[in-house]
Amino acid sequence: MTFRSGCRSFTESVKDNQLLNEVLKDIKAIIFDMDGLLVDSEPHWQQAEMEVFKRVGVELSLEDCIKTTGLPTRDVLHYWFEQSPWKGKSIPEVEHELFEEISRLLKLHAAAMPGVYETVKMAKEKGLKIGLASASPLFLIEIVLEKLDLRHEFDFYHSATLEKNNKPHPDVYLTVARHLHIPITECLILEDSYNGIKGGKASGARVVAVPDAHVFDDLKFDLADFKIRSLIELSN
Repeated sequence: MTFRSGCRSFTESVKDNQLLNEVLKDIKAIIFDMDGLLVDSEPHWQQAEMEVFKRVGVELSLEDCIKTTGLPTRDVLHYWFEQSPWKGKSIPEVEHELFEEISRLLKLHAAAMPGVYETVKMAKEKGLKIGLASASPLFLIEIVLEKLDLRHEFDFYHSATLEKNNKPHPDVYLTVARHLHIPITECLILEDSYNGIKGGKASGARVVAVPDAHVFDDLKFDLADFKIRSLIELSN
């Protein structure tokens, strides 16, 4: 185990259950994020954004799309409208097209991130409740859960778009915990984005960060209680 700014990082050399037991100490529920944590959707979001924004004359690169990773969809739209105002279509119209495109791509190509099925199995074996708290709309959550054949595994899933505030506010996590009938302080939140980690910590839960490889060493992710490179480290 290594210690950095209060955040504990798993190491590949750990083969026993010491760290897993520490992470799960007093935990009665695990709450998953979706995009980038449960499902490998970020490449599809990037593809959809580049295609849909191109229709209104905004040419985005992969690097541009990465800038807004983890933001709610409406925030992404407002961000790029402020950078490059377009004409002819309203923000809600472009949002509708973006949702249509990402829905199409997820139905075709959505795949679970490494360690997802193993982590769900581990949680079930330990008698933990399982929830999902996503910044994406409910219909996208249901597309993903159906595609991954995981809908029946979750005790409750919820969209932050149905709350007053989306991530990084803690609202969605608090609602999920309430429906799981578990105090938020006895929940473990799994998140890959900084906004999600901020919201998770603000809720009062323990948080495991699973950042993408290219940002893993960014110190901002040390806000989490633990940091791992993959859910495989949590489920082993």
